[in-house]
Amino acid sequence: MDASADRRTLLRQGALTCAALTVGAVVIADGPLGEGGSVSIPTTDSRTALEEVESALRTLARRWETTPPAELVSRLSGLAHHARTIGRWRLGEALRRDWARAHGRILVMTAVAQGDAGLPARATASARSALVLARHVGDSTTVAHARVALAELAAYAFESTDDGLLLARSARATAPHSHTAILAITTEAHIMAARNMPVAGIVERLRAADAIAATLPAGTPGYSLDGIHPAYLPTFGGAALVAAGSLAEGERLLDEAAGLFDRSRASGALAAVRLYQASAAMRGRDLERAQMLATTALAASAVRPSSWLSNGILTLAQRARRQGADWSGLVVQAKEWSPL
Repeated sequence: MDASADRRTLLRQGALTCAALTVGAVVIADGPLGEGGSVSIPTTDSRTALEEVESALRTLARRWETTPPAELVSRLSGLAHHARTIGRWRLGEALRRDWARAHGRILVMTAVAQGDAGLPARATASARSALVLARHVGDSTTVAHARVALAELAAYAFESTDDGLLLARSARATAPHSHTAILAITTEAHIMAARNMPVAGIVERLRAADAIAATLPAGTPGYSLDGIHPAYLPTFGGAALVAAGSLAEGERLLDEAAGLFDRSRASGALAAVRLYQASAAMRGRDLERAQMLATTALAASAVRPSSWLSNGILTLAQRARRQGADWSGLVVQAKEWSPL
């Protein structure tokens, strides 16, 4: 499946720390638990701790498009630490499953953030761990999200479009009537375009995504396992059509997406739209407009620099150079702002 916000209030002071977790009057340190120990605590206290973690996760999700991926990785790592630690406590079966479900969701979000930060191997490991946990507790939504993340990593980081296509289709089949299905379908459409498959098939997939979206409530900008903002479908759908060579319809969808995103709350996503629009302009041989849009994309990404966006700009600059255009200044900026 990207205005800076104040993130200092993400966790209530003293509620969660990286070295130990204090619940009521009980302090659980890493050492004994890391050696296989277990501690029994009151159910009410562990439920409160779970609510703290889930609240922090929701806050990160809301601020996803205005938070640098490296910071997201760090924050999510802390939440995953707490989930692993408490998973070693002696809890009731229902509460243990709730913690495992939360842990799986933390890990799938971690995988996406690691991918954005240019860490594909770590992202793959996180997504696979999320998949195992989600399947164990029967969380089909997280299973589907993990498969979408793995599909993108397989197709683009590891250049295996065969695996990527299979994973995207598997994700859609896992949660066929959910918001996740929309992400799975657009991922499938992108990979189909990369494989030079017929445009008609891509259009058919995107129509299916539109039909699903029409049955679901609109979400807000950010990362959500249970919703999707209306602009994400035209963003990814438009980009897939552009990649497949259907420029007019692709650009129309990208213009629609740009109008739907709030600049202050979705700067990362808006940067992606501008990059896709720059690619469309490049395909249409309008190099001046392509450079302007790529510059706008880079400026929008200042709040949320990501590896894939910097790499995308560098790739466009190479294509521009082959056509006689000099984007050297933009190249310097893209390399400077890269999170790598």
